[in-house]
Amino acid sequence: MAALLALGLTGDSTSSSELPRTSVPAFPDATLTRVAVAGDTGTGPGSAIEGTVRAMVGQHRQRAYDGLVLLGDLIYPEGDADQAPARITDVFAPLTSQGVRLVPVLGNHDYMSDEQAEILTEVGRERTWYADQVGIVRIVVLDTEQVDDPRQTVWLQETLDSPTDAAWTIVAMHKPAYSAGMHGSDQAIQNEWVPLFERYDVPLVLAGHDHDYQRSKPIGGVTYLVSGGAATLRPTGREPFTEVSTSTLHYVDILAARDRLTLRAIDQSGMLFDSVELTP
Repeated sequence: MAALLALGLTGDSTSSSELPRTSVPAFPDATLTRVAVAGDTGTGPGSAIEGTVRAMVGQHRQRAYDGLVLLGDLIYPEGDADQAPARITDVFAPLTSQGVRLVPVLGNHDYMSDEQAEILTEVGRERTWYADQVGIVRIVVLDTEQVDDPRQTVWLQETLDSPTDAAWTIVAMHKPAYSAGMHGSDQAIQNEWVPLFERYDVPLVLAGHDHDYQRSKPIGGVTYLVSGGAATLRPTGREPFTEVSTSTLHYVDILAARDRLTLRAIDQSGMLFDSVELTP
């Protein structure tokens, strides 16, 4: 079961202006894998997503990212696959052209034109749920539009139960199990998948859908992170499980060492506003 160590930049306000900001510190020497995470990115050129990518690129120049996880809603408003180059490939080319591995998740908007298979093809994937390994991090991608498909739950259990040489296994999906935002928590995910996250000691579950930033207190040993504020924002809130909640344009920087996983929330100005370490 993962332990959690806050690094002094937590807050309990839903107002981004009330959270302290600081310069992003140098990455720890023990870092072996670095992953950027952004959610609800599909607004395309000329939108706020460009500012988030610039912040990523600034960090990438200091120490290259190995992976880029996109937490769904890749193409607004209705998942038009013809827009995949403009909304995904071109937007993130400053990173992916440098060898950063793209790990995409599908969201509800990506299903609206029934072109999810074509979108996956455009980003080099074949299935809506899959596992990928980036350095020492195994990323288990789930499809929250198909929570009720028993094949996915069986696959999830088999995957979490399978041996891996990865130091960390984390989960990435679109709709959140726990959220204090506009959409709120997803009961079906809590029923079907949360028991597996807890049984197999998954330390971190990433989701988007709510256009904000939230970090939960550990729930059954699992930290739940909502990062859906890469391009658009909505007001957020608080629940008893909330540790940090803010409506801030941002992305999440994950630094993986053998003995710890460091999460850093970085705003579009390149400043750090939340940071926490997870240890086994």
